[in-house]
Amino acid sequence: MSSEDFHTDEEKWQALARHEMLGEILLKLGKLSLMQLEDLVQEQEKTGKNLGELIVSRGLMSKAEVAQALELQHQADEVALESIKELSDKSKKP
Repeated sequence: MSSEDFHTDEEKWQALARHEMLGEILLKLGKLSLMQLEDLVQEQEKTGKNLGELIVSRGLMSKAEVAQALELQHQADEVALESIKELSDKSKKP
């Protein structure tokens, strides 16, 4: 997505601040298919278990692989927060 995709500063902020879900990350990495993710989300809604726990219990990924994906999620969140801080700092300058 490029900056031309956003029409307002509010849209830019929302895109930057958006937390990427674990399932989205695993789809992008090719670790889960869309059908698998949909099934996992349905089970998650029924059981209240977290997605990583369900993935491991079904043998789709190891605990280590889920931990790596969670680390990627954490890193992406940190990058987003740093970007937001930079934009905020720039907007405060005259």
